[in-house]
Amino acid sequence: MYRRRNEPFRSWRLTVFQVAVVVMFILFAWQAYQYQFVEYDYWLEQAEENRISRQPIAAARGVVEDRYGRTLARNVPAFNVTVVPADLPDPEEREIAVLERLGALLDIPATDDAAIAAGRADERSLYSMVREGEGVAPYRAVTVARDMARDVAMRILEDQVNLPGVDVPYAAVREYPTGALTSQIVGYMVPIPAERQLELMELGYDPNYDRIGLAGVEGYLEDELAGRKGWRVVEVDVAGLPVSVLREDTPIPGRNVRLTLDVDLQQAAQESLVRRIKIVNDDPSMPETHSGVVVAMNPKTGEVLAMVSWPTFDNSRFARTIDADYYFGKLEDPLLPLVNHAVGALYPPGSVWKVLTSNGVLQEKVIHPEAVLRCEGKLVLPNRYAPNDIARAQTFVCWLKEGHEDVDLRRGIAQSCDVYFYQVGGGNPDVPSSVLRTGGLGIDDLVRYAHAFGVGTPSGIEIPGELAGRMPDRDWKRRTYGENWSTGDTYNAAFGQGYVTVTPLQLLNLVAAVANGGTLYRPTVVGEFFDAEGNVLEAFQPRILRTIVRPTDGSLPILTPYEDMLLRGADSLACRCNPYSATYDAPACERLLEHYEASYELDVNPDTEVEEFETVVYTVNTSDPVYIAESICRPDLQKLDYQPPFVDAENIKIIQEGMYQVVTIGTGHSPNDASLPYVTAAGKTGTAEYCDNIAWNLGLCKPGDWPAHAWYVGYAPYEDPEIIIIAFLYNGNEGSAVALPVVREVMDAYFNLKVQRANPTPQPTEAAPPATTP
Repeated sequence: MYRRRNEPFRSWRLTVFQVAVVVMFILFAWQAYQYQFVEYDYWLEQAEENRISRQPIAAARGVVEDRYGRTLARNVPAFNVTVVPADLPDPEEREIAVLERLGALLDIPATDDAAIAAGRADERSLYSMVREGEGVAPYRAVTVARDMARDVAMRILEDQVNLPGVDVPYAAVREYPTGALTSQIVGYMVPIPAERQLELMELGYDPNYDRIGLAGVEGYLEDELAGRKGWRVVEVDVAGLPVSVLREDTPIPGRNVRLTLDVDLQQAAQESLVRRIKIVNDDPSMPETHSGVVVAMNPKTGEVLAMVSWPTFDNSRFARTIDADYYFGKLEDPLLPLVNHAVGALYPPGSVWKVLTSNGVLQEKVIHPEAVLRCEGKLVLPNRYAPNDIARAQTFVCWLKEGHEDVDLRRGIAQSCDVYFYQVGGGNPDVPSSVLRTGGLGIDDLVRYAHAFGVGTPSGIEIPGELAGRMPDRDWKRRTYGENWSTGDTYNAAFGQGYVTVTPLQLLNLVAAVANGGTLYRPTVVGEFFDAEGNVLEAFQPRILRTIVRPTDGSLPILTPYEDMLLRGADSLACRCNPYSATYDAPACERLLEHYEASYELDVNPDTEVEEFETVVYTVNTSDPVYIAESICRPDLQKLDYQPPFVDAENIKIIQEGMYQVVTIGTGHSPNDASLPYVTAAGKTGTAEYCDNIAWNLGLCKPGDWPAHAWYVGYAPYEDPEIIIIAFLYNGNEGSAVALPVVREVMDAYFNLKVQRANPTPQPTEAAPPATTP
């Protein structure tokens, strides 16, 4: 029998197997190399993320007070309810019993079946929330209810022995004690918008619960008020159970802020405005009005003491959760109560604007202040292309149909003579050039003075949504309407009509710069920042936006950032510091903010045939980098021939005298008296015709009988002003009859409060206990 010899197995299968083993070994070695060397940092980070848990620690939000320490926004405790899945009892029947007991206290279905049975299938049950959390990290607390009522939270804490795994941690929510009275200034907080969630989650925010400021100082000062969250770095096991605390970074609480606002004066201003609106609406001969603004300010510092925008809203309705019905009702209201009309709405300024025009008229020597022009109640402007065709002429009327007769500048302001300002603003060919400069002030110079007084750019007040106002020029009309600028346009612009629009705050600040002698301050509602012990961290310092009167003490004149941009274009401070500018340069911006000087060539010879220049070195107030960075950067608007205007102190004085005469003999004297018996006052009335969408839809826009807004600005004492107030009533008609009484009442309240605070009523003291005899 043949026997096969034992020989080594040489089949092709062995070769394949050997090759496969080698390849697998190479792959494993390569993958190990990838993990251990190439991707080491990545996998180490993943492992650390599984091992390390970073838990944010909330920072206390800063409180907001008025100038006398009254609380406007504060933190109050809120009660959340959490469940730790791993701490619930076994078996499942006992767990469900705990959830049912908790659900009965919270009015939340315990299980999905209970939710369906109760007709609440769209609600998440406690069981589903716990199971979802258990799948992520069994030892991590799951929040099942937020901001519970205090009595419910106390009942849960009292019953905790029967609710294993359940806890009631504290959180903070916002409370607004003064509610609607200060809501336009304080603002409110909202859930984190979707577009900012990723950014804020990196900083420890929870989009499901945390809120950020939206409006008012809550929004503008979000970073200062919010502080910085701390972090607790904890080592956890695979189930999420904490093993040890590796590091804890203490949170930095938000800074407390004391506003410049005076709540008592705010109350007086709001009551006066609402009362006047009711008086107007109760009079069948008066137009209907439902909206208005009152702003009171210290003209020598820019501190806003009161700011009322009516109608308004109650921010306490947004403090814990957004009351959706209330919010959407306000959002759809045509009177826009969610908008702060003091800074977020534009109106024609009417005759109050004559204060600005007067600055240009005097400084440019358009007319001597004591020279008179004739007012017959109207001014007829011939058509440029058909000067002999009376039918094509345009008639501009004065508010006083019979006219003011002979008028000089002081009387023009006092009596608010429209015809006088038509002529000084846009000229009158019937008046000799020896009396009135040909063409009057003209739109080009009027625009210069508007820029100098801050019109056309936001003032920088710490309230989001501020509008810039509009000072139109030739280019603007050509771009907007495809038409050339006309003399009639200049007539209208000279007394605050036509295309000119401002916010009430801008108009107030403009007049304040004249009242205080020639300094345009940046309006502010922020006084100072302080810590929990009351120590001042950052004291209030007035910030000058523009020196209207050129300094005589050797200091550099200050121009607005917008004027600097007009002069320097892309190289201006605003463009260097604006992140959206093509010439943005962060390091250069930082250096320039420390010290900024620039210059321009000033034409010092009034003779247009002779060029004689002087180099003027100027600066820009750089005390607020945020304001500079947000300033307008439009290099295409650069005007190489722009000449920043300054006004002589004696010219400012003449305008002040005109405003004083408004109160003593002018439109502020009769039939309504703007004066107070114990203090001298000055002011300016204004009645501004308008035709907006609301008026058009109501059929109020009738040529020759346009609807009108009511304005009045007043300040006192005349010799050394410490308070300036503006009142505006939408569709209020005559400023002297409607807005003036509001200013007088608020001014009276200011001085009465001043006296009361200087001489407080003694508080009764507790009687001492009777002596006892031994």
